[in-house]
This record gives sequence, structure tokens and C-alpha cells, in this order.
Amino acid sequence: MSKVKLKTLTQKAVEAMNVAIQGVVDDHRRRNQPLAVWKDGKVVLVHPGSAMVVHETPVKYGNN
Repeated sequence: MSKVKLKTLTQKAVEAMNVAIQGVVDDHRRRNQPLAVWKDGKVVLVHPGSAMVVHETPVKYGNN
């Protein structure tokens, strides 16, 4: 008998956020509208069809 691994609430929230972000990017791409992203402490408008890939930088919270 195999164990079923359940997703944590955090994993479900991150997955939902990623789906929502992809929907926003797809919508902007269809309408040919730039996306507002945060880069180097400033808001930058990026065309969704550009080759720029946005990566999150992990941030430590608390005393860890």
C-alpha cells in the first residue's frame, strides 16, 4: 500500500499564485500590454513577449 502525499496549505497557496501569475502574463501577452515588475528596487515595465525571465530571490524571514 503506497502513501498519498498531501500538499501543505503553503504548497497549495504557492501553486495557486503561480497559476494566477501565468494567467496575468498570458492576458498581457494577448493584449500586447507591458507588465509592471519590481527590479533592483524600482518598478520596470516589461513587454510580456520579451526574452526577460523573472526569478524570485529567496528571502529569509525571522531569526532563521
